[in-house]
Order: sequence, then C-alpha cells, then structure tokens
Amino acid sequence: MDAVGHEVNSFISEAFGEKPNETSVWAQEDDFVQIFVRLSDKVAILSLSNDEGEIVEEDSLIIREGQWQPNSIQTRRMPDGFVRFKHRTKEILLAPELIRSPDWASSLLEGWLTEIRGESGIPKTRSQRISTLMRSRDRIERMLNQANLNEVADEVRYVEFRLDSADYKLAGTQLSHSSSEE
Repeated sequence: MDAVGHEVNSFISEAFGEKPNETSVWAQEDDFVQIFVRLSDKVAILSLSNDEGEIVEEDSLIIREGQWQPNSIQTRRMPDGFVRFKHRTKEILLAPELIRSPDWASSLLEGWLTEIRGESGIPKTRSQRISTLMRSRDRIERMLNQANLNEVADEVRYVEFRLDSADYKLAGTQLSHSSSEE
C-alpha cells in the first residue's frame, strides 16, 4: 500500500463508509493527489486536492464489482500526456505520469476487482481463453501504436530545421535546401 496522508485516508473512510483495503498513488504534489483505492466491493480512482487543509474531491471514477467485466477498464494516453481511464460511459483524466504506464494501472484495478469477485483469472473454456488472448493482443497493439515516436521525431526535425534557419538568418546567410545551388 502506497503511503498516503492521514487526511486522505480519513476522507476515503468518511466518503465511502469504510477504510480502504489498499491504495496506490498515481501522482502526488503538495496540493493534490491522484490515487487508486480498493474497497470491499469496488475500486475507485480519485483526484483529490488540498484546499486550505481540507481534502476536496475534484473528480472520481467508481467501478463496482457487480458492474465490472474483465478487461472492461480502458486506458489511453492522450496527445497532451494526460491519461484517460474509462469504464462504460464514465471516465476520468489523470495527470501525465511517465513512471507508471496506463496499462499498469488498468492491470492493478482489474486485479483488485478479480480478487474482490473471488474468481480465478483463468477462463474455463477454450473459447474464453482465445477471447482473452485476442483482447490482450489488441491491447498490446494499441500500446505499441501509442508508443510510436515517429510523430515526435518528425516534430523534433522540424524544430531543428527552424532553429538552423533562424541561426543562418541571424548570421546574415540563407539556408540552402539543396546542395546543387553553387
């Protein structure tokens, strides 16, 4: 269980009527914390802030065990770096966190919900196992596509070209696009 302050644990106990079984911090600063919480029959993703010593819930996503199906928690890193967590029609955006991946977080939440439900993680029939493998393959393909750095590399090259161009202009020369101009 990640260390969270007494105030945060008190807030969770008061808001949900029970002490958390487990917590895991996603992001934490002086004035806010974003955490995953495991309770007796649900998990919660909470974005909390500290407003003059009082804990305030900025946003939350509650996933009850009865409404959850395996692999139904979707995560995606957005272009601005924030991470979207979605379950059914509800979603929450969390701070850009590079230390932990969105898939780590969804696996943690899915694992907690599986433990709450008391099921083994292994499907029973052959078709269920194949479906699970196909979902895992699709998730890995999405992760690889999100991790593709081609767009970033193109942007870096463009910025480098603009910087070189500015340097040449400041030096009083023109940047040549082809070597045949002599």
